[in-house]
Amino acid sequence: MDAATLDKALQYIERETHLRTKSYRMLSDGIQGGFLQAFSLMVKPQAILEIGTFTGYATLCLYRGLKEDGILDTLEKDDEMTDIFTTAFSMAGADRIRSRIGDAKAIIPTLNRTYDIVYIDADKREYPLYYDLVFDKVRPGGYILADNVLWSGKTTAPVSSGDRQTAAIMEFNKKTASDPRVEKLVLPIRDGLALMRIKG
Repeated sequence: MDAATLDKALQYIERETHLRTKSYRMLSDGIQGGFLQAFSLMVKPQAILEIGTFTGYATLCLYRGLKEDGILDTLEKDDEMTDIFTTAFSMAGADRIRSRIGDAKAIIPTLNRTYDIVYIDADKREYPLYYDLVFDKVRPGGYILADNVLWSGKTTAPVSSGDRQTAAIMEFNKKTASDPRVEKLVLPIRDGLALMRIKG
């Protein structure tokens, strides 16, 4: 996939997301997308797992570095997004993306593949569980990335009663920071992007 083809597909996603959804703030921007592209191009993954397709922006950015015979599995709970991302994937010629609609908690255990990169950007309340579910599916030396780990600064203050999303992200941050199996850093890109490398 060349840069011009990708740019056209990403522009389509941006336009359609703003026109057809109420959750356009969930869309990755050019800076984050550029990082995901560069990271994928450096790693040259054989297999990628994305949890949370939304309208497919980050999906295509990650796809850019995929090996020619590689596969990208992407999971999305909301079937209303399907039309946008399937059209965009077709525009980009991204024919090695395998989209699955449904609950990631149920789908992940059925995936019989070892991944080089896992990207988590879905239900924040499930981040700790997603981490546990995917960990053994990532090869030694592979990576787990997670978006929104700064959560508009809420993770630096006491959690409000009933704020399950912030509480779960804080739990995820503590879990990953203290996990001796990984090397971790947090990049201050948009809402915070955690990058964890599996030791080994």
